[in-house]
Amino acid sequence: MANAEPRTTSWIDLKIPLWGVITLFLALVGQSATLLMWGARIDARVTENTDAIAKVEARMAGTAHLSETVARVDERTKALQETVNRIEQRVAGDR
Repeated sequence: MANAEPRTTSWIDLKIPLWGVITLFLALVGQSATLLMWGARIDARVTENTDAIAKVEARMAGTAHLSETVARVDERTKALQETVNRIEQRVAGDR
């Protein structure tokens, strides 16, 4: 053990075979392509959801207007019913 030579090679000095470099490059290209396709699908989904939300909001705006109209008609109906009741009481009182 006294004659142990110090190691002079480092990881930088290691030789990487060409097929290893090509494999690494193809793996990175494949992952990048997959990431781009995934991103495009997410973008399409977001666009679809944005359109769907806009349609629902438009329907809700129409529904809110319809709700106001129904409430007004309900109030008018109540007022008309009270008027009819008063008329019936007067007619019943005249007999």
